[in-house]
Amino acid sequence: MDLLSTVVQLRARQSISTFGYAGRQVQAWFLREIGRMAPELAAHLHSANDPSDAQADRRPYTLSTVYKGPGVPRSLEEGDWCWVRITALTTDLSHFLQDAFLRNLLPVARIGQVEFDIIPWNPENSGDPRCGCQTYAGITRCAVESDEIRIRLKYTSPTTFKERSKNVDIEKDVPLPNPDQVIGSYVRQWCQFSNIPLPEDIGEFVDECLVVSELKNIQTERVQLSYSDPNRAVTGFTGEVTFRILGSSSKSHFGEDWADYAAVVRAMGLFSFFCGTGRRTTLGLGQTHMQ
Repeated sequence: MDLLSTVVQLRARQSISTFGYAGRQVQAWFLREIGRMAPELAAHLHSANDPSDAQADRRPYTLSTVYKGPGVPRSLEEGDWCWVRITALTTDLSHFLQDAFLRNLLPVARIGQVEFDIIPWNPENSGDPRCGCQTYAGITRCAVESDEIRIRLKYTSPTTFKERSKNVDIEKDVPLPNPDQVIGSYVRQWCQFSNIPLPEDIGEFVDECLVVSELKNIQTERVQLSYSDPNRAVTGFTGEVTFRILGSSSKSHFGEDWADYAAVVRAMGLFSFFCGTGRRTTLGLGQTHMQ
């Protein structure tokens, strides 16, 4: 098992009139719990939060914000059931989460201003579509065995990409499902954490052969990442996007290799369930599910 996705169930111990997006507070709780069980691992994950680190957006886990049902709660009542989702992108972290973290959580978690009861982890949650485990080799095998030319992805939390202005030192949000940025985000995560190599020119294939063929329920949403700083906000898109792989072995300059490149794109679609999409995936952005 290289990749893990799991859900932790929460029950609010108190009411609060204003709650909202709590991605950063979930991350703080997650790192505190790891620090209690494995200080060296926590130090490593904390160091990855350094914005001066070139790999800062390539961390071996993702987190959701707190959800109540399918949505982010604006307020909570005592006794409300909620959940957070956690994924791991390396073998070591996946096994640590399954064997230690999920089994030894403190019974009460403080996330932001609210305390939650932690519901003991149930290993028999294999039927939950938010959960699963896989290997990089398994994803590769599934992608090669398929001949599907459509990749349908659902973005359930705001998703955005980072772009730097050419003439000034300003970073901009790009809340658009551009194929090169979407697949590029998966390729960078895969290359960071998997030992299965990808073609160096996969970006050229995406540019030539991958298009957006359908958009459904697409909308943008502004997310406040800090309770105290109104300037720490991100605009992202949510909704369903279908990408289509164009061409064939006889209608692409990739020739007989076209099928191999198409399989890589399918693999990236499968991988997106675990790695999320775009930036700030450790703060709840870019939650992705393959349809």
